Amino acid sequence: MKKNDQKDALELKGIEFDVVITVIPKELYGLDILEQINKGRPTPLSFSSLYPALNRLIRKGYIDWRWGEVTDGTGGARRKYYKATGLGQKAAKQWMDYYSQQQLKLKPIFGGTRN
Repeated sequence: MKKNDQKDALELKGIEFDVVITVIPKELYGLDILEQINKGRPTPLSFSSLYPALNRLIRKGYIDWRWGEVTDGTGGARRKYYKATGLGQKAAKQWMDYYSQQQLKLKPIFGGTRN
C-alpha cells in the first residue's frame, strides 16, 4: 500500500468505518444502518453520531444516497437510502489491511489476536 493510500484509508474514523462496511453489501436507510452497527457493539451508536458521520462520508465520496419511494410502511415519508461507493469500498479494504498489519505487531504482546 502506498503512503498516500494509507492516509486516505486512515481518514476513516471508527464510526465512519462501521458505516461504510455496513452499507457495502446493500443499501440501507438510517435506522437499518444504526441497528446493523449496534449488533454486538460495546457502546451503542446514536442517531446524533450516525447522521454527521453519513454527511462526512458523502462529502468524502465514500457513500452515496438516494430517496426511496413513499410507502404505507413509512407513514408517507420518504426514506434516504445509503450505499458505499467504489471509493468507499477501497478505503474500507485499505483500513482493514492496515489494521491487520497493526494487529500482527500486537500478537507477540497479547499472544494472539484481540477481539
